[in-house]
Amino acid sequence: MRAIDQTEFFDPEKGTRGNCQQAATASLLGLELHEVPNFIKHPSGFWQSFWEFMASRGLEVIELSGERRFDCYHLAYGPSARGVSHAVVYRAGKLAHDPHPSRAGLLKVETTALVIPSDLSDWRGPAIASAKWGSHKPY
Repeated sequence: MRAIDQTEFFDPEKGTRGNCQQAATASLLGLELHEVPNFIKHPSGFWQSFWEFMASRGLEVIELSGERRFDCYHLAYGPSARGVSHAVVYRAGKLAHDPHPSRAGLLKVETTALVIPSDLSDWRGPAIASAKWGSHKPY
């Protein structure tokens, strides 16, 4: 995980929408912000473009309702204190990175998104030695 910050912010007066999903995804994958599309502006739609981008990298996204505690980096979604839906990076039930400069995180995790390789046939675990795969505690 590499902390990447969002560069665009929700502002209803200006008609702008933030790019927290782009920044959280870049953070999770260890990419630069420009290497990840701003899904909210994509012609095929926010979620469709996100899933297509992940699939193009050989990844699948498993979305689970509520907060889940996986001892690996994953995406979490929920309301922010600013009154908008927000995307952040979590690990083991704790905020690992909030791409918004406030670093306030979420008021509540409503959705957890675990990212795994599409082809698990020869997967030997994460590239990050510090992740403890298989140690998640189901809740």
